[in-house]
Amino acid sequence: MPTSSPLPYVPPDLNDPTEKDASATAVRLVRALRGCGVFPEQVVPQSVSGRPVVAVRGRMNVRTAERLAAGLESLAHRPAKPLEELRPGGTLPLEVSPDQVKVGDHLPLDGGCYRIRNMRGASGSSRILELEGRHLPWIMTGRRTVFRPADQFQFPLPT
Repeated sequence: MPTSSPLPYVPPDLNDPTEKDASATAVRLVRALRGCGVFPEQVVPQSVSGRPVVAVRGRMNVRTAERLAAGLESLAHRPAKPLEELRPGGTLPLEVSPDQVKVGDHLPLDGGCYRIRNMRGASGSSRILELEGRHLPWIMTGRRTVFRPADQFQFPLPT
């Protein structure tokens, strides 16, 4: 007795994005960008190296651009492991802005935790950090969680 396959046959190119998919994505992207304060002048579905893409040209508020850049940066450098696994012994987690980070803090970045050995100001709201064990400097532009040695914390004494 012939048996049928438990799964239906799916053509290999069925899940490849089409021009129609790119157009629908462009519409959703425009709506999302307008909701964030971005004013697109042109949104065009295109193809790059055979892959459908959406090209956007427009203007946005400077504050919106800063928030977008900080959000993208945090997504790009999100640790691959939970923060607690990256925490060096004898340190405590602390969320800091670029002007509050200190030499000696440990920065979780790209699946590792790097000690800040030197830094300099890039502008009023960012710092260029030199990290031990990492060749290229890293620019901190928004709030991040760092691990600071516990002896640098000052806790109020109970009365």
